[in-house]
Amino acid sequence: MNIIKAFIVAIAFCLPLSAFALTDDEQVIFTDALRTGNVKVVKKYLDNGSATVNEKSFAWSALQMAADKGQLNVVKLLVEKGAELDYRHPINKMTALHLAAYSGHDEVVKYLISKGADPNIKMRGGVSILRAVKDQGHDSTVAILEAAGAKDDGCQGSCN
Repeated sequence: MNIIKAFIVAIAFCLPLSAFALTDDEQVIFTDALRTGNVKVVKKYLDNGSATVNEKSFAWSALQMAADKGQLNVVKLLVEKGAELDYRHPINKMTALHLAAYSGHDEVVKYLISKGADPNIKMRGGVSILRAVKDQGHDSTVAILEAAGAKDDGCQGSCN
């Protein structure tokens, strides 16, 4: 048994650090690629194992970063690779769908909904995305969310 443990430890020390995580410079390049829509770079990091599809950067998922900037092709790649659609940021409780909708990225909103993203998950304070998008004045996004069954039932009374 000790031989097996020693063998596993030896293998772990022989692997390059890049097999476990991105370097600081690579993290900057990867997150920039997510936000600017550079599918080629995102795919490179995912395919070589430097980054994982559900890896977080300051608690933001790759899908959230791409959706927030309306990067439909990157969003599609991440979803195809298994990105968690309804991951909620631990502080503001927003999902990728929330971020895309709040910014008025209709094509990303449609795509995420078509892949099963839940339009009725509440944000921090129990606020519905439908209420927030109405407040932003994104009428076309409101129509998409309503067609998907989103309800403006969050934060009844007072919001915290």
